[in-house]
Amino acid sequence: MEQENVRIEEDVVDNTDYITAIKELKENSVDKAKYDDLRLKNKQLLDALVNGQSIEQEVVKPKKDLNELRKFLTDDSLTNLDYIKSALELRNELISQGERDPFVPYGSKYVPVDEDFEAAERVAQGLQAMVDIADGNPNVFMNEYERRVVNTAPTKPKTKK
Repeated sequence: MEQENVRIEEDVVDNTDYITAIKELKENSVDKAKYDDLRLKNKQLLDALVNGQSIEQEVVKPKKDLNELRKFLTDDSLTNLDYIKSALELRNELISQGERDPFVPYGSKYVPVDEDFEAAERVAQGLQAMVDIADGNPNVFMNEYERRVVNTAPTKPKTKK
């Protein structure tokens, strides 16, 4: 009986070395698709260098400083057009950096639903359309804004004196 136990223990292989080796390979290896893409780009650059051609490089937009955008919105000398342009720019930058959409309602007792996100996108698209139509003219922007936006604020009925 003891011989069988000893033999069983001898047959067990220590797999910890294989597991650590696999982990190291995964950490130090590159995805084949990324590698092939990089080789293709490298080949294009070398061909262009040999042939004396130039290749346009992808321009990576630097992230804008959100605090500067917010500070710009507090400037009292902004026209309505400049304010809306800046607000849309801030919104787009916030979303691109993974922060929450400022056009979506949030609160301690309110969690936004899909309709809120859709409505925020419709508002942003409507404002952007007004900015595009204005083409830099603040008066055209205000005319378009007043034409599209309906005042839904409650008003007091007029009373006779």
